[in-house]
Amino acid sequence: MTTEQNLDATKLVESCREIFGDESAWITANGYPGSLALCIIDSIFSTGSHYTSVINVVNAYCDIRKAQGADPHRDGVDELLASFEAVGGSAGWAKAVDNHKPAHTKPGALLKAEVIHRAALALKGLEGGGIFTTVDMHAEYAIDSELTRIKKAWLKLPSQSSGVTYNYLLILAGFQSVKPDRMVIRFVEEHAGRVGKPLTSMQTAQLIMQVAELYPTQPRRLDHVIWRHVSGREVFRQDEMEGRLCEGRPCSF
Repeated sequence: MTTEQNLDATKLVESCREIFGDESAWITANGYPGSLALCIIDSIFSTGSHYTSVINVVNAYCDIRKAQGADPHRDGVDELLASFEAVGGSAGWAKAVDNHKPAHTKPGALLKAEVIHRAALALKGLEGGGIFTTVDMHAEYAIDSELTRIKKAWLKLPSQSSGVTYNYLLILAGFQSVKPDRMVIRFVEEHAGRVGKPLTSMQTAQLIMQVAELYPTQPRRLDHVIWRHVSGREVFRQDEMEGRLCEGRPCSF
């Protein structure tokens, strides 16, 4: 590391400690390493919602699948699509999980349930072969670390072009490092004193890794908490959330 990079890291770690404090209070992304279905549901519902409502949707889906004798934590795209077919489509699915949240606030917005349905269809119908499970996603990553096919299809979904839910999808699916997006890079530039001195994605990732070592915390945890902060999401765990999940239902906090 150069002297300038060390100074950047020192400034950034001071800012992060001031903003984020003790990592024990952070919401963490445990995710759903075995369930692409739950990754899709959580990522789509998580924007513009209090996170307890996301937990409620995930738990409702889990209850439905368990009542059918299935394991929701092993569900992929096919199982998710079947859950829509079983209730007659997106409106029925929204009713089943008791959440009719729209994808955005403009009149005529699609239900988030419908966006989830379209996401599952898009992944299944990818040119060159569908992505059905988290295992498929990681196999795709081994071939293309940019996950080009998946990202392109996801960003074409209604109200998902910002990439916020896509980045979260990757985190929930168990990817250990996610390339910093535009908002994270901007945060790092600002708090490392790099305004007017743009950073590349790789330089930002290196700084986050250095700051994580100084903090100390895991780079993935620091990347995640910065991402939550810049995307306007809750950063800290809330006491009222604790105990809401039944045993055996890992969620992303």
